[in-house]
Amino acid sequence: MTMQLLDINEPQLAEADWSVLGDSRVESVVQVVARAFARDYGLTLEYEDAYQEGVIIAAERASYVRQLLAEGGAGLLHRWLSQRLRDRWLTEAKRRSTLASFEAAQHAAERNHQ
Repeated sequence: MTMQLLDINEPQLAEADWSVLGDSRVESVVQVVARAFARDYGLTLEYEDAYQEGVIIAAERASYVRQLLAEGGAGLLHRWLSQRLRDRWLTEAKRRSTLASFEAAQHAAERNHQ
């Protein structure tokens, strides 16, 4: 007997339902969330990338997105989508915020050799 493990938080792209993007509320929420992330995490995530990730997340979980809209409206969708996007990008943003630029590293190395 073999056991198959499924990650319910990361649906397969083959299951994506892009028709959910036809709902103007979904489009609006994705844009608002992408703008907020581009503002808050601008060093790691530009608006276009945040928007693309938001669209992918919505399409991957289209039935859940529709359920959120039906039960709680755009506000609940905003909160959920923000959390999903944060889960995907916060670790990367934290990692990049601790990195020094090439120029700063080069300058520090030159000071240490003098």
